Amino acid sequence: MKDSQFDDRTRHSGVAHESISRRTAIQAGSIGLLGLGMNHVAALRAVGGTLTTPSGGSAKSVIFVFLSGGLTQHDSFDPKPDAPAGIRGEFSPIATRSPGISICEHLPRLAARSQMWSLIRSLTTPYNEHSQGHTSILTGRTPMPPGYNASKPQSSDWPSIASVVGNALPRRNNNLPPAIVLPERLIHNTGRVLPGQFGGLMGSHRDPWFIEASPYNSKSYGAYPEYEFHFVRGRERNKDLTFQSPNLSLPQGLSRSRLTDRDSLRGLLDQQRHELEQAASVESFDRHRQAAISLLTDASVQRAFDVHNADPQT
Repeated sequence: MKDSQFDDRTRHSGVAHESISRRTAIQAGSIGLLGLGMNHVAALRAVGGTLTTPSGGSAKSVIFVFLSGGLTQHDSFDPKPDAPAGIRGEFSPIATRSPGISICEHLPRLAARSQMWSLIRSLTTPYNEHSQGHTSILTGRTPMPPGYNASKPQSSDWPSIASVVGNALPRRNNNLPPAIVLPERLIHNTGRVLPGQFGGLMGSHRDPWFIEASPYNSKSYGAYPEYEFHFVRGRERNKDLTFQSPNLSLPQGLSRSRLTDRDSLRGLLDQQRHELEQAASVESFDRHRQAAISLLTDASVQRAFDVHNADPQT
């Protein structure tokens, strides 16, 4: 049974028992298995009374960096210096500020800040195929959905984490969508779009906002497009492939006030189409249109995506 089906406290007949947590209840149910008698219950209850419920984090934003088929564990955060030469890789480990933890020699800045991050060694998937592995990591679900097609996103797919978060969080005052994915959609070099990154069962209107600033390249993978990687020749630079931040400026000759006037006129015309506005497709289009207008007219949003004039420290 999933943890999400349990409350933090055991409930019976609508009455909340503040002193009995789920963990304590499981411990109490194990008394017989451990050969303990009822005379031990008081001691266990005393121990349970000292447990405190962990408070939620204070983070207001989360950046999920997903390396699609990226660097291996033994070349990054889990070096194997004692493994045979053909397995351990060519890089040497370096110590971090955390005792007993070593990482790759090419990650010295992360090594110096190890007190600020954590390693989760239990995260894995049972799949060797990239599409299934991507779906598992991007949706947080290991079993593939019924009718799963690794070559084509479907409406029956599990929703992505970004879709779930975007649906749960309200839009902020800065007009930015609650969930944004950049710099590209995950596309195989054959041109097929990988499933797991869309709204799926939640509907296409719950797709996250994709900012496709990295042009598709059939010769290579990754979101650093000015470099291609050939499996024989290695890295090759292509100046025609550059990262382009989204153009959130208005066309020349179209001022913000004029755009506002046009939007007001559109609103007046829409009042005559109430019946048509009931269609789900129209509602979805209108939501995206309003969001796009907000992005175009908000100066703070434009500054957020201005990578050329950004503070070097960020």
